[in-house]
Amino acid sequence: MIDVKDWEITKEIFDEAIANGGTIPANRYLEVFGASLVMGYGIYGTSVREADGKYFVDYRRGDTCD
Repeated sequence: MIDVKDWEITKEIFDEAIANGGTIPANRYLEVFGASLVMGYGIYGTSVREADGKYFVDYRRGDTCD
């Protein structure tokens, strides 16, 4: 099972993602999500959006660290 989550990000990372086709660049994953999510649960897709003047990344996260 994969959980769908969202996370607030900076405008700088949002702008980089927009320039990268709307997804967080791979070299920013650890900075944005942290090691436990990236190397443990796993991030399986990202898309960015703006809402009420804030910036978010929507992503799919694995539900186990296996």
